[in-house]
Formats: sequence, structure tokens, C-alpha cells
Amino acid sequence: MHATLMLLSLTIFNADFDICTAANNQQQPTAIFQNNQYYAFWQDERAAPIYALCGARISATGTVIDPNGKLLFRDSAYLRPVVAYDGTNFLVAFRNHC
Repeated sequence: MHATLMLLSLTIFNADFDICTAANNQQQPTAIFQNNQYYAFWQDERAAPIYALCGARISATGTVIDPNGKLLFRDSAYLRPVVAYDGTNFLVAFRNHC
């Protein structure tokens, strides 16, 4: 999965960079900027047919803190994760179509 982080339609970094280089597909990314870093979440298919929700932290300068992401949830097929932050906690919601 490559990223060009966008904020209000402006490119933050002028070059693509790898967040996850694991096998199979990583798709449906979503990101949020909080606490002076980015948090990216995506649907991960590296263990297909079991799909997972993974996430990674990315510094404000573009350094991937969690290369290939951390497994957050694994069960079946997750689609289109979205993220919100309330000042203390993150909420990542996704649609399970199984």
C-alpha cells in the first residue's frame, strides 16, 4: 500500500511512500492526523481468505512508525474503514459484509 497523505486537497508529502509491503492486497485506506502524527487504517488481505483491519502510525515528517501496520482485528471481510477521534480515543468503524 502506498500513500500520498492529503489534507484539504493539499498534498502533505510530494512523493509516494510505502506504509505496508505485505503480500496480497491492502486496500480501502483511511487516515487521520492527531497528536502530531498520522494514523492510517486499511483492509488487509495478507492472510486471505481471512481479512483483517490493520493500522499504522506515521510521523508528521512521513516516517512510518509501524511498518506493515499492526493487526487490530481479524475475522472475515472488512470494507471501507472510517476513523474518528474524540480527543482521547479513536473509533474505527467498518462494514462487515459476510
